[in-house]
Amino acid sequence: MKVDTHFRRASFSVAIIFALVIAVPAAAIAAPITLRSGAGVDAASIQSVVDLFRADLGGVNNGNTPGSLSSGRREINWDGGGAAANATIFPSPMTTFNSGATTRGAVFTTPGTGFEISGQPNPEFGDINPQYPNNFATFSSPRLFSPLGSNITDVFFFEPGTNNPATVTGFGAVFTDVDFIDGVNHTSVEFFNAANVSLGIFLVPAFNNGLSFLGATFADPIFRVRLTTGNRALGPNDNGDFDVVAMDDFIYSEPQSIVPEPGSLLLLGSGVAALAMYRRRRSRA
Repeated sequence: MKVDTHFRRASFSVAIIFALVIAVPAAAIAAPITLRSGAGVDAASIQSVVDLFRADLGGVNNGNTPGSLSSGRREINWDGGGAAANATIFPSPMTTFNSGATTRGAVFTTPGTGFEISGQPNPEFGDINPQYPNNFATFSSPRLFSPLGSNITDVFFFEPGTNNPATVTGFGAVFTDVDFIDGVNHTSVEFFNAANVSLGIFLVPAFNNGLSFLGATFADPIFRVRLTTGNRALGPNDNGDFDVVAMDDFIYSEPQSIVPEPGSLLLLGSGVAALAMYRRRRSRA
């Protein structure tokens, strides 16, 4: 099977970033410049807060334009192919939105088995559980996004269309069917700066069978975002103790390339060495 070379390079870059993430502790909290959140029964009920966050980021939607632009934002709504598109499964790291025709500077990883964008023949993840179409609403119809085998998604940023790590000043996402389980809200967004220091964990507002939004901007640029969706991965055997959550639109400021500091370069070298050893072992196997 032929493997796309851009995918291999991007996978290698993300793996190196993982080495940096593991090596550098996360231990601090910073107040956001703006924090926008809201929840409601349908798309119209959260449209105003989403538009406020877009205004916070400023500029226009830069779409698939390669390279870092001086202003504006990027958005992912997962809706390519429209209502006729089949459900699509992707490996982790998922480089789809930083390669080919969709150069938006975002790469996704999960400790699970990969990701799925919902679609036909069973929309809203009905292929995983026939009850999900009754639970999950869409903000921009018709498709949704979720990790598989995990409720964790990490978002890394790159200069669009390249393997150059980047940061953003703000990130927000739409969630569907956020619930309280035993009085606890498990759905959150955590932001990290370029040193992998946590800028804070923020709970997504709950609305059963509805839509929720949370977005924040920071003075300290954002290098990584961790999305925790509910307390379980999507699956066929949900019960009253589980809160399963899917995602819709992602909105973030224009990614800007960063130059690693000397300490990060040392860690980067360690990461490269470890990955080279791993690849040699894989090759021998």
